[in-house]
Amino acid sequence: MKKKSLVALLVCTMTLASTPVAVFADSYDDQIEAKDKQINELKTEQADAQAQIDALTADIETVNKKVKELEAKEETLTNETLELQDTIAKLKVRIAKRQEKINAQARDTQVNGQASTFIDAVLGSDSVSEAISRVQAMSTLVGANQDLLKQQQEDEKAVEEKVQENEAKIKELAANQEELANQKEAIANQQAELKVMKASLAAEQAKTENDKKDLQAKKAAAEAEAARIKKEQEAAEKARQEAAAKQAAAAKKAQEEAAKQEAAAKEKQTTNTSSSSSDSKADVEESVTTPSNDGSNNGGSASTEPSTPATPSEPEEEIETPSTGTGGKDHSNSGNMYAYGQCTWYVKSVAPWVGTYWGNGAQWGASAAADGYRVDGSPEAGSVVVFGAGQMVGDWQASGAYGHVAYVQSYNASSNTITITQGGMGFSNPGGPNTQTLSASGFQYIHRY
Repeated sequence: MKKKSLVALLVCTMTLASTPVAVFADSYDDQIEAKDKQINELKTEQADAQAQIDALTADIETVNKKVKELEAKEETLTNETLELQDTIAKLKVRIAKRQEKINAQARDTQVNGQASTFIDAVLGSDSVSEAISRVQAMSTLVGANQDLLKQQQEDEKAVEEKVQENEAKIKELAANQEELANQKEAIANQQAELKVMKASLAAEQAKTENDKKDLQAKKAAAEAEAARIKKEQEAAEKARQEAAAKQAAAAKKAQEEAAKQEAAAKEKQTTNTSSSSSDSKADVEESVTTPSNDGSNNGGSASTEPSTPATPSEPEEEIETPSTGTGGKDHSNSGNMYAYGQCTWYVKSVAPWVGTYWGNGAQWGASAAADGYRVDGSPEAGSVVVFGAGQMVGDWQASGAYGHVAYVQSYNASSNTITITQGGMGFSNPGGPNTQTLSASGFQYIHRY
């Protein structure tokens, strides 16, 4: 009996002693299982986040490719605009030179009386054949004058066509720049989002590395940076829209003013043409009906030979650039039709009085002279300084193809230096102003008055 009781007591004692060990083992297993579950969940979250990062990185690469294409297109459009400006400026200078010649011939005709000269040439002939020869010669001269006027009209028409083409290029360039800005904004937003995502992933990983607070700060900084970028973009977009609206309003007003001036000019030209035609007809009738003092009206020969006008020609390279002229139709009120980011665009923006179609920087001196502006070597505050192709601008060199222009902010006579503001793609701020002080010698200056 005692033996059975002892065995039962030993069995009970062993059972009670083994219970805490089993409980502790189960607790460790539960903790390990919970940790494994936590690690697996973290791995899943990391895999999902990495997949999102990979997708976002691919999107950024696609947008970057499109940005590069847009930048290439912008460069092409800018070059095409520069070529159009060059062509327009050359045409306007040629028109101004030819107009000076036409004006000179008109003054000669008015002074010497070309109509009476024509009659005198016929009446002063000794024979019918000589009269025919003289008539033919005079007809040749008249035809040459008509050809000159025709060429003038054709060049003026070409200018208008190039102006319209350039304006279309400018609009296309503006649209391209806007799309480029939108794409860059998208990249900036995606990159900011990527930074936030990476920071979030790092923060999750730091949970097991006891570094959560530091990474959360980085995440907050990334979110703040994203908010800052978005705020700056919203402000820049608002400023761009306001600037575009102002420019559109200015362009519309300028076009309306140009249309009024053109209508007035056409009306004045019509009036002058009608008056000139009537005066010429009256002069011819008077020359035919009025008898001459030397007896030529009764069949006698004229006592003096008639003067013959010089045959008009157009050796343009031998004609000096006139100090005054119009260069064809004046487009000063067409708004800023130069390409943004070019030196010409900046100068037009700060000095609206300069011509809209003066070409590239190196051409501005000749173009301004053709439009009647004073161009010389005297520096003056408020004038425009012209740098020839490849000419040094202080410590750097202007383009060997296009030259450079800048606005003269001030002139120091004692040191003979000018302080200029300028724009251009070579500066950190292409739209200007970029300030520089340099020697004032050796440059052309365009003056408003």
